Amino acid sequence: MKSVALLDGGLGQEIYRRAMNVTSLLWSVAVMREQPDVVTEVHADFIRAGARTLTLNTYAATPTRLAREGLGDEIGTIHQRAFEVLERAIALTGADVDIAGCLPPLVGSYRSQPDRTFEDLKSEFDILVKLQSGADVFLIETMTNSLEAKAACAAASESGKPFGVAFRLEADGKLRSGETLAEAVEAVRASGPTAIMLNCCDPEVISQAMPELAGLYPCTGGYANAFKTVEPMAGGALVDELEARQDVSPGVYGLQVKQWLDDGAGVVGGCCEITPEHISHLADVLTGEYNLIRFSELPRG
Repeated sequence: MKSVALLDGGLGQEIYRRAMNVTSLLWSVAVMREQPDVVTEVHADFIRAGARTLTLNTYAATPTRLAREGLGDEIGTIHQRAFEVLERAIALTGADVDIAGCLPPLVGSYRSQPDRTFEDLKSEFDILVKLQSGADVFLIETMTNSLEAKAACAAASESGKPFGVAFRLEADGKLRSGETLAEAVEAVRASGPTAIMLNCCDPEVISQAMPELAGLYPCTGGYANAFKTVEPMAGGALVDELEARQDVSPGVYGLQVKQWLDDGAGVVGGCCEITPEHISHLADVLTGEYNLIRFSELPRG
């Protein structure tokens, strides 16, 4: 029976959606500062849904983004809080799951090539890896260019822990930087990620690209979003302006994920607007046909 690592879903968006009266460029991190119990509840719901690997709520807590909002001196406290709320959820559910450190785009999502050097980028990712050293694994997410992805992979690889890197593709099948999927995979191959994945794309984009990705790397995966478009946020707007697709039901999403698995994926889950209900449906339909495991249980190349 094939083993498949099942991640959680759109953590940040689910937290933001449940929160009351919070609007911030720091997204779900702002919620965690004011309503930490909401974050614990969302983590617990994803665990109960069947997720085997849970990501820390630190996507917006990069040094660059916190400094921009005047919260640079709180970075340690924020990361400690992220561990506390997730560990509370694990204690509440009694589950045996991985805690995944989150290494996101440093400035914001859906941007192109950063005007920074590899060394500068890596030094910032090094800070995040150190702050999240208690994690079992690392997930590098929503990468839109190979330079930032390479820097994140270099920092994660030095931790000695399993890590995966996920690229976001545009509708044309390329990264926002203009690089091809093959070029992106080649850029990070030497760092030895456990898995190379696609995330925060439309499900249909992942379905189209998965056969190619599976031919480029031994362990691959995907976790899509269900936004109508991300362009307002790419231009600097708040996530509040983004709309969810109503046609990506748990059943519809499950069919897409099954296609990715048929095409060779070994890691699946969900990104923005993929809810605990989606993950619960995935766990139900995959159990029996696949052995659902934690990310740390995947073979390391």
